[in-house]
Amino acid sequence: MRMLEELDLTILQSRSMMHRIEVAMLSHDEWLSKLYRVLICGGEELGCEYTAADAHTLCGFGQWMAKLCQSNPKLAALPLIQDIGFLHRRMHEAVAALLVQHAAKPLDAGSMSKLYDEVIAKRMAFRWLVTAFDHQICFQILNTDPLTNTLGREKLIAVLRREMEEIQRTSGRESLIAMVDIDYFKKINDTYGHIAGDRVLIEVTRFIKANLRPTDLVFRYGGEEFVIFLPSTSLTWAGVLLERLRQQLSQYEITASAFAQPLTITASFGVTRLLGTGTVVDYLERADQAMYQAKAQGRNRVVVA
Repeated sequence: MRMLEELDLTILQSRSMMHRIEVAMLSHDEWLSKLYRVLICGGEELGCEYTAADAHTLCGFGQWMAKLCQSNPKLAALPLIQDIGFLHRRMHEAVAALLVQHAAKPLDAGSMSKLYDEVIAKRMAFRWLVTAFDHQICFQILNTDPLTNTLGREKLIAVLRREMEEIQRTSGRESLIAMVDIDYFKKINDTYGHIAGDRVLIEVTRFIKANLRPTDLVFRYGGEEFVIFLPSTSLTWAGVLLERLRQQLSQYEITASAFAQPLTITASFGVTRLLGTGTVVDYLERADQAMYQAKAQGRNRVVVA
């Protein structure tokens, strides 16, 4: 199942999405207010965004949803987004049925009451789903490192706990984590300054993300340490992937300062396999120990615990 963290949205993109959700919901509230006014007061015709077979694509919220999904297919694949779209369409269908009954002569008060209750129930469920999505985005912002745009430690713990539960349920499922530490990072800070060090952190995380699979996640663990989560991955394949990543990173030049030559960065990797037993902290410690073994063996290498 796709999760929001897989989309790798920047904090700015997430905040922009929260604002656009608010605007879209205000538009939908105005759409509902007009419906209620016509039902109570009459005297005004409702447009195709109420009565057409595809009315859910014509209202302000529907147009926003369509643009959102077209601009980001991965977002469109999120189960919560699909549920919001489904319930939005069903609410429009309930409104259309209510309007048909409202226009019937003689008016059947019992049928009107049932249809009205159905519209209200779907509206409440629809709003609840949109609010849940808004809260997910907010949580994502709170758990994203503003410098590197990687997820933070709290989110790491939550993701690994969820994965360990999945491993317990699913026979044969393999997943791994890799602790990554940038070699000689303190020397970079001391030689070129902390702004240059920040640039190295940004560029290294960008490079790592660009050379992983879409389902892999990168977390900032602390300082110059990062954790890579490799779901549904065998130890053999993880070794190949991380060794290739290590080699490519060692050949990647980073311009950390306008006043210095480009830097070549290396990193040490400690890898361990997740099991359905133990705690998340146990596996993080094992990966950390493997990473320190890589350091002790000369740095710029991958060690499996």
